[in-house]
Amino acid sequence: MKENRTFSDDIERAESYIQKLSNQIIVIVESESEVKAKQNKLLALFKKNASTQTISRAALGAKWRTLNDDTRKEFTAAFINYLVQKYGRQFEEFSGAKLIIERSIDAGKRGVLVHTRLLMPATSPISVKWQVWQKTEDFKLIDIIIEDISMLTMEREEIKNRLEIHNGNINSLIENLRKN
Repeated sequence: MKENRTFSDDIERAESYIQKLSNQIIVIVESESEVKAKQNKLLALFKKNASTQTISRAALGAKWRTLNDDTRKEFTAAFINYLVQKYGRQFEEFSGAKLIIERSIDAGKRGVLVHTRLLMPATSPISVKWQVWQKTEDFKLIDIIIEDISMLTMEREEIKNRLEIHNGNINSLIENLRKN
């Protein structure tokens, strides 16, 4: 019943969603678990809260259109696991962090952009923007923009470079992502 809600309702819901998601991430970061266990929890959280197929499609670019459904699923699984492994190694840097929501912007078809500030002990605050959208009732994370650098754009370049190294062979790229 989206037509009965106002944009301000969507923005409030997006902010609430990001506050809840960031709190869950902070709980994982601050847990006494080993890094691998934290990565597994983050992977489950990411699968539940991110539009993994949209992110994977954007990261792979035009090559995505040439893939069959099974290969798309394989790439998505390998890519999302790669992301969690890559960024999960940086957990300790975020110990003691607190997220403050500053404002949000309705970005039209691109969803809602929730502007936050990450406060961490002994460092300057970090600007973090969360791009979320909803195809259904639930919001899904699409991108995280840290200090005006889009994680999705960075990963798109990374995947493009890796695909070149693998001579455009998607199966070889998938295997490479699984190893990292």
